[in-house]
Amino acid sequence: MAERLPTPAELTELLPGKHEWDSGEAGGADGSRTIGFASPKLGLRQRRQSVTASRGSLRHDVWTVLRFRSSVAHRSSLQRASYVFELCILTLILLNVLLAMGISNLIDGESPEVAYLHSDWYDTFLTASTVIFSVEYALRLWSCVEDERFTHPVFGRLTWMVRPMSVIDLVVLVPFYVELLFKYSLTPSNKGVLTLRALRLLRVLSFLRLERSYNALRNLRTILSKKKAELGLVTYMTGVVVLTSSITIFFFENEAQPEVFSSIGVSAWWAVETITSLGYGDIVPVTSGGRIFSSVLALWGIILFTIPGAVLSSGFVEVMLEKERDEKEAMHQVLQRTLSHGVFSMSTANLNNMFLNGQFDSPRTEPSPMAPAAPANADIERLQEKVEQLTKSHERLQAQLSIQEVHLHAILKLLESSQPRPRRLGISTDPPPFTRITIPSTAPQGE
Repeated sequence: MAERLPTPAELTELLPGKHEWDSGEAGGADGSRTIGFASPKLGLRQRRQSVTASRGSLRHDVWTVLRFRSSVAHRSSLQRASYVFELCILTLILLNVLLAMGISNLIDGESPEVAYLHSDWYDTFLTASTVIFSVEYALRLWSCVEDERFTHPVFGRLTWMVRPMSVIDLVVLVPFYVELLFKYSLTPSNKGVLTLRALRLLRVLSFLRLERSYNALRNLRTILSKKKAELGLVTYMTGVVVLTSSITIFFFENEAQPEVFSSIGVSAWWAVETITSLGYGDIVPVTSGGRIFSSVLALWGIILFTIPGAVLSSGFVEVMLEKERDEKEAMHQVLQRTLSHGVFSMSTANLNNMFLNGQFDSPRTEPSPMAPAAPANADIERLQEKVEQLTKSHERLQAQLSIQEVHLHAILKLLESSQPRPRRLGISTDPPPFTRITIPSTAPQGE
C-alpha cells in the first residue's frame, strides 16, 4: 500500500503557529520523497501591498526620500539620499529666515533703501527658493498615498494637506504667488504692494518645519500631550495667583499711588512682573503692606515655576522609558522570530512516524533555497547583548523617574501647607484640595 503524504493543510494544523506553509516535494536518489517547508505565505493584503509597491516603485522611493528624518540612522542608499536632501532643505530654510529677518526693517515704503527689495539677487534667490519649496510640496502631495495613513488617492491627499506641517508649507508659498498674481495690476505707489511684500515675512514660519526633521522635537510634543492635565492645573493655579495678587496689591497701593496702580489690569501686570522676576522697576509698591505682600508673591513665583520643570522632566523620563521598553520588546520579537524561523526537510518515513505515532523523530534539517538561512550564533549573541543593554538603561531611567517623583511630591506638600484656610461667619471658605500630580507606574512588563 502506497504511503500517503500529508497535505500542507494537515501540516498547518500540526505545526506550531498555525501559519500557511508552502510545501515542495523532491525525489531522493533512493526513490524516496522529501517535503520542504518554506516561509509562511503572504496574506492577500500583503500581496496587494507588494504588487502596489512594485508598480509604484518611483513614487515609493520619492516618499521614502521625503519623509525619512535626518536625525535617525540611515542605512540604505535612499535613506542617505534623504539625509542629504533634508540638510539642503534645512539650509535653504535658515537662509530664508535670516533674509526675512534682515529685510524686516525695509518693508516701510518711506525708507530710502526700499529699492533693496527689488535687487536682482534678492528676487532671484526668492524665486529659486519658492520653486524648490513648490516642487517639494508637489512631490509630497503626489507621493503621500504611499503612507498607510493616506492611501486613498483623493481623501488621503486632502487629509495630508490639512496636517499642521503641510499647512505651514502652503502658508509659506502663498504670499509669493499672490504677489506675483497682483504684481502688474497694482501700481508701485499703491499700499497693496507693500502689504503683499510684508507677507513675505511669513517665510519665518518655515523655521517650524524643523519639527519634521528631528525626533527630539517630536518627543517634546509627546511630553506636552502626556502632561497636558498637570500643565493645565499649573496654568490654572498661576491664573488664580495673578488675579488674587492684582486685587490685593490694588487695595494696598491705590490710595498711596493712584497714578501708578490706577486699575486692576495694571496691578495684574505688576503681579506677572513680580512672579517672573522681570525686574523692570516701572511699578514699585511703597506701603509696608504692599512690600510684604510683594515678598510673599516673589517666593510663590519660585514655587510656581518649579512645578512645570518637575512635570516636564518626569514626562521626559517617562517617554524615554517607553522608548526603551518598545525597543526592548522589538528586540525580543526579532530574537524570537530568528530562533523560531527555519526550514525543515523530512523524509517520508519520518513523516509517517510523526503522524502515526504522534511523536517527532529527530529529522534531518536542510536549508531550502527558497528560505533564508538560519542565523549564526554570533547574531544571536549580539541580540542578547542589545537586550541586556536596554534592560540596564531601563533600570537607570526608572531610578531617575523615582527621584523626580520624590521631588515633585515634596513641592506639592509645600504648596498644600502654604495655602491659607480662613473662616468667616461660621462659613468654611477652605479652598478646594490641591490635586496631586500622579505619575503612572512605568514598571517593566514581564518577559
